[in-house]
Amino acid sequence: MREWNLGAWLRPGLLAAALALLAGCVATPISNERKITGQDGAVILRLISNGASAGDPTETLSNIVIKRVQPPGEREVASDVVTLVRTRALANTTGVFSGMLAPGRYTFSHATGHAGNMTYTFPIGGMLSGFEVKTGEVSLLGTLLVQPTPGQRFVVGYVPPDSELRETFELLFPALAEQTRGKPVNTLQPTSEMTRRTELAPRFKLMPSVVNGFTQATQGGFYAGGKIGKVMWRPAGETRWHRADLGTWREVLTLRPYRGGLIAGGEEGLLRYSADNGKTWTALTPPDKALIHTLEVMPSGKLVALVLRDGQWTAYGSDDALTGAWRKLASFANERSINVAWQLPVPLTVGSKVGVAMPNGSLCFVDGETGALECSSTGQSLLGASALPDGTLIAQSVLVVRTTHMSTDMGKTWKDLNTSRFVTAIAFVDRQKAYAVAPIAPGVFPGDYGLMASRDGGRTWAQSGSLPEGGTKPTNVRELTIDRADGALVALLHNGTLMRSTDEGKTWTRDL
Repeated sequence: MREWNLGAWLRPGLLAAALALLAGCVATPISNERKITGQDGAVILRLISNGASAGDPTETLSNIVIKRVQPPGEREVASDVVTLVRTRALANTTGVFSGMLAPGRYTFSHATGHAGNMTYTFPIGGMLSGFEVKTGEVSLLGTLLVQPTPGQRFVVGYVPPDSELRETFELLFPALAEQTRGKPVNTLQPTSEMTRRTELAPRFKLMPSVVNGFTQATQGGFYAGGKIGKVMWRPAGETRWHRADLGTWREVLTLRPYRGGLIAGGEEGLLRYSADNGKTWTALTPPDKALIHTLEVMPSGKLVALVLRDGQWTAYGSDDALTGAWRKLASFANERSINVAWQLPVPLTVGSKVGVAMPNGSLCFVDGETGALECSSTGQSLLGASALPDGTLIAQSVLVVRTTHMSTDMGKTWKDLNTSRFVTAIAFVDRQKAYAVAPIAPGVFPGDYGLMASRDGGRTWAQSGSLPEGGTKPTNVRELTIDRADGALVALLHNGTLMRSTDEGKTWTRDL
């Protein structure tokens, strides 16, 4: 597979990119009610990054710069450089870039993005062929797949316009879709390079992906979703992990055991059920064709779904999701954080209460049986959160420095445990016993890291073991959790690998 060098584009302060944006113009955005006028056409392109680690730079790309090709003898003017704008209205990390453009032939220049104080470009110009924009018509350009690989390289594939992208078009831009239904649809110019990238696309299903919603269900097994329709699970009492592909390019946010099978939810109303251990999947009627972020089965057997649409969370309940019958329970606003703008919401469940911890420190829980809504706040931005079996909430928070907070009353009050600001992952067995990936003897700088343990609720810590893959730096560990079935420590690494320790980190074995 052909690889591109990441170092060639990921770099700070790209003045040339900024000047290119200033010199051009932003294409007229396409809204829900936007229709084509007599002077323009519509362009839609989907981009999916299949990175194995969280924080992949391509996930924060905000626009794509394209150029109108001038006829021979004519000079390029500022208005010929146009920016397509990204939306994630119904998705998690998948991006749809779109805009209304004047008719003509266009080529791709680059994509730009921002992460913290870094501005960078992605050399999309060498990856896609040109295309035509025609008055009154839609240019549906397909899906660009980006797969980062170890080091500073990435592989690029392409999926031509398919039924799934057309459904995305219908969901995001209903007025435009209705106006242009039955009319010609333009796409990228066919070339040998585009054919090669199309042939690469199926192989992306075999590559590592980010693990989403990794959690242990009340029945004891572990379940998780992933990028481009992938899921994995390990039922209670089993040592072997199972993997499956839902037959979609959409991202799966949540996977749970349900009615003797498996139910998965994700982007754009993705809701599918398998009764045969993941061999086949049946599409179910979702409560809303938006981002299904969380699915939880209540002690009574009812299913609760937390759905995000246009900055609003809605909780839905169903006595039997296989029949497609849903009822609205409650709704609340989604909250972002300026301090940790890259953070995504974290699902939390305590008994019959299903909730979400948002990056700005807000927590909201909906009772799946009664629909009662409870909201509170840590008062600090959140980097992570978890719930213990007894309802105790743990939050990794940051205001000026990073620390850990504990709440024993569903978030009404919080106690600062004053853990080292260098802690990167933490897991509590109960209110007293905890483990953390943390410095062994921190000072002004963290120094060497190890697996640290506390027996007194986080007041004191002592080294109990080593890091999952050896060494003294914590960069590999994304999440640390406790297997409630046997008390083992489970570490989710940034590359998607799972490591297990039954002796407090003295030894680790590969779990997946």
